[in-house]
Amino acid sequence: MCYDAHMPRLDRLPPPQPSPKVSPPVTVDGESETRVPGLAGGPSLEVRVHIPQGKRVLRSVLLCHPHPLYGGTMHSPVPLAIAKRLSEAAARDGAALAWARFDFRGVGTSEGAYDGGKGEVEDVRAVLAHLRAVAPGAPISVCGHSFGSWVGLRAAAAEGGVVDRVLLVAPSSRFFGFDEDARAGLRFSGKTSIFIGTDDDFCDVDEARALGEELGADVRVFDGFDHHFLKSRRAMAEAALPVIAPEVMV
Repeated sequence: MCYDAHMPRLDRLPPPQPSPKVSPPVTVDGESETRVPGLAGGPSLEVRVHIPQGKRVLRSVLLCHPHPLYGGTMHSPVPLAIAKRLSEAAARDGAALAWARFDFRGVGTSEGAYDGGKGEVEDVRAVLAHLRAVAPGAPISVCGHSFGSWVGLRAAAAEGGVVDRVLLVAPSSRFFGFDEDARAGLRFSGKTSIFIGTDDDFCDVDEARALGEELGADVRVFDGFDHHFLKSRRAMAEAALPVIAPEVMV
């Protein structure tokens, strides 16, 4: 399947700052640092992963960060908040969850350089392969924020059944060709969900609902929330948990 038929609408993206603000590194309880080799000789990636010991993993979750050119890293607030909520579920409820968050190529200590979305799809697929190796047989969810949602969805579609759930958080449909991908045949066959805030500057509620119709996705609207879910990332992460890890709610 061709996953590089469309590139992001770069002419619509606002110009990145020369030195964008980057979130400081944060350790989440239960994670360990590792490196994952790229596919077919691609750049190796910095990954933080949690694998429960002595338990059959019920669900693996892969978190994809926002745009690298605008300061996005695995420590960005949205993926970090979700990783923390997964950690709490694993510690408090004993949930047998695995998860990984990682830096795209050219970010942090990950090798390589920004590749306009094409290479970043390969990065997601490389980490998916790692999760399959360390938690064999576990169903996998992909959750991405903004740019990460677009790249994560493309990778999930390209994997052809490896991933069964995708959550798109603030998908920025004005800048990334979700609809074009779908019309070109790059469709994800699993359950798709969209989270959007009413104050998002890059994808309004009507656009999110139109995207939901195109993708066959459920859409949840967060009143008063912006693109970065600044109002309450905790509330966003709480809402995300049953979407990306329904086994926790059993």
